[in-house]
Amino acid sequence: MSISPPDPLLAIALVFVALGLLDRLGLWMESRGWIYWRKRRAQGSALGATFLELQKIFESGKAEHIIEAVHDGRKESPDPLAAKLTADHHEIDHLFGQARAAVEHKLQAEAHHALDRIWMRLAVHIRAEHRVLFPAVAEAQPDLGATLQSLREDHDFFMSSLATAVNALKSPVVDWTAVKATLASVHQRLTSHNTLEENRIYSLAGQFPEEQRRRLTGDLSRELAALPERYGS
Repeated sequence: MSISPPDPLLAIALVFVALGLLDRLGLWMESRGWIYWRKRRAQGSALGATFLELQKIFESGKAEHIIEAVHDGRKESPDPLAAKLTADHHEIDHLFGQARAAVEHKLQAEAHHALDRIWMRLAVHIRAEHRVLFPAVAEAQPDLGATLQSLREDHDFFMSSLATAVNALKSPVVDWTAVKATLASVHQRLTSHNTLEENRIYSLAGQFPEEQRRRLTGDLSRELAALPERYGS
C-alpha cells in the first residue's frame, strides 16, 4: 500500500496550530514573570510577528500560490535535445497502437500503411541517433561503448523485423499470426530500449557544453525532419 504525500495546505494549517500553542505558552510564561512575550514588549517577539505574517498570508489566499511557486521551482526543464528524441519515442509508440488495431482486425492495406510509417519513423530516428547523438556520447563517455553497441544491435533488429512484416503484408495471403507476433516482439523490445536510451543516454545531453548542445540540437532537428516523401501521403 502506497502512502500519499502530505497535503501542503494541511501542513501549513498544522504549523499555524503549533505556533498558536507556542503563543499561548509564551503568554502563560509571561504571566508568571519568567519571560517577556507580547504584552510586555511593544514591538512583539519575532515568533509572534512570524505567526501574524503567516496568518495574513493564509487568510489572503496566497498560501496556495506560494506552494505552487515552490513546486514549479523544483521542476527541471528538459534539455531540448533529449525532449525531441523522447517526444519521437512517444509518437512512434502511438503509431504502434494504430498498427496493432489494423492487424487485430486483419485490415491489410491499413496494417501495411501503419507498419510502413513505423519503419520510416524509426529509420529516421535511428539515423539521427547514429549520426548526431551517439558519436557525441561515445566521445564524452567512453565507458558507455558497450551500451551504445547494444542499442545499435536493437536498431538492427527493429529495422529487419519490421521490414519483414511490411513485406509480408504485400502478399496476397497474409500470415496474420506471424505479423502479429513480429509486431509484439518489436514493440516489447522497443519499450525497454527506449527506457534505456532515455535514462542512460538522453540524460547526458544536459552535460554537454552550451555551444555543443545548440549545435547537436540543430543537427538532430534537421535529421528528424528529413522524412521520406511518402510519409506524408
